[in-house]
Amino acid sequence: MDTRFTYKHFVNENTFSLLVPIFEVTLLFAVLLLIIVIIKRVSIWFCLLFASLSVIVTGQLLWFSGIIADELNLGGNSKTFYYFVAILLIHCATIWISLMKSSKHEKIPQHSVEI
Repeated sequence: MDTRFTYKHFVNENTFSLLVPIFEVTLLFAVLLLIIVIIKRVSIWFCLLFASLSVIVTGQLLWFSGIIADELNLGGNSKTFYYFVAILLIHCATIWISLMKSSKHEKIPQHSVEI
């Protein structure tokens, strides 16, 4: 019997693992963005846009993988949840570092107080 087009290729140890590579690539891009923000100054708007899109997409993937695993009577993959939490924390750190770097470079005018 030909099983190329069944869900058995998406299952490892009775857990749904089809979407794990997408989480890994997103985690890789989050780490690369963090390294870029540490090395050089990046626009806060770019960091916010990339972080929000990345977190929304991985959150939806986590939700959908749970629905698919439930429909196929498989166990959920806890690794994808940990990937999601890691991506969320890395993006929070990236935004925080970008905010700190942008606030350092702003010059606040100093006024002398005359008595």
